[in-house]
Amino acid sequence: MNIKQFFKTVTRKNFLIHYSIALLLIIVIISVTFLVLRIRTNHGEAFSIPDFTGLTVTQSEELAKEKDIRIEIIDSVYNGPGSRGTVIDQNPPPDFKVKSNRKIFITIKSVSPKIIKMPDFIHTTLIQAKADIETYGLRIGKLSYEPSIYDNVVLKQKYKNIEITAGTPIPQGAEIELVLGQSQDMGNTVIPDLSNLTREEAELEAADFMLNIGTVIYDKTVISYNDTVNSKVRRQRPEKGISIQPGDEIDIWLSMLSDTITE
Repeated sequence: MNIKQFFKTVTRKNFLIHYSIALLLIIVIISVTFLVLRIRTNHGEAFSIPDFTGLTVTQSEELAKEKDIRIEIIDSVYNGPGSRGTVIDQNPPPDFKVKSNRKIFITIKSVSPKIIKMPDFIHTTLIQAKADIETYGLRIGKLSYEPSIYDNVVLKQKYKNIEITAGTPIPQGAEIELVLGQSQDMGNTVIPDLSNLTREEAELEAADFMLNIGTVIYDKTVISYNDTVNSKVRRQRPEKGISIQPGDEIDIWLSMLSDTITE
C-alpha cells in the first residue's frame, strides 16, 4: 500500500466514524426529545376528575392542587340545590378523564342573592310577563284576578304581597305575584296534567293555564333539599281536564318514587 492509498483509507475510516457519531447523536437527541414530551404531556397518564360538588371554594382549590389540575369559577347562583358557598356544578363532570394542568370550571351557590332592579311588567300580557320574569332570574308567584276589560293583562305586580314599582332593588330569584285582568267574557280554564313534573316545572305549567299551585305535599321518600328539587308530581287535585276559574289552585303530591301516590 502506497502513501496515497493509506491516507485515502484513513480518511474513509474517519468519515465513517464521524458519520456514525453524528447519526448516534441525532438518535439520542430525538429519543430525549420524545421522552421529555412524553413526560411533560403525561402521555397515557390521564386520570379521573374528582367530584367537587358540596365542597367550598377553598376545599376545591386544595383538592385541585393535590390532583395537579386547576379550577375556575364561571358562575354563581342563589337558588338551586346544595349548601350556600359550595360547588353545585362542574365541567367536565366527575370521573371524566383528563391530564394534569387541566382547567375545571365550577359553579357555586352564592351566600347572598344578587340584587337587581325590579322590572316593569304592568300592561304586559301574562305570557310576556312570565317569559320576562324567567329572563330576569325571578320566579312567578301567585296569580290573582280583578275585573278588567283586558284579559290576562298585568294590572299590578307584587313582592311578598306588597305592590312593588319598577326600579326597586329586589333579590334575584324572588317570587313576583301578578294581579291580572279578567273580563266578564273570559270564561274558565282547563286543568293541565302536572304528572312527572318537578315543583318548579309544575308552577310554570300551571301559570300557562292561569292557575296556581296550592298545597304541596312531599312523601317520606323526600328527605334532603336535593330531593325536594328533583322529586316529581305523582298526584294532583283537582285532576287534569277539569274546567275551573282562572286563579284557582291545584294541590300536588311529590315523591322520588315513580309510582302514582294513592289515598
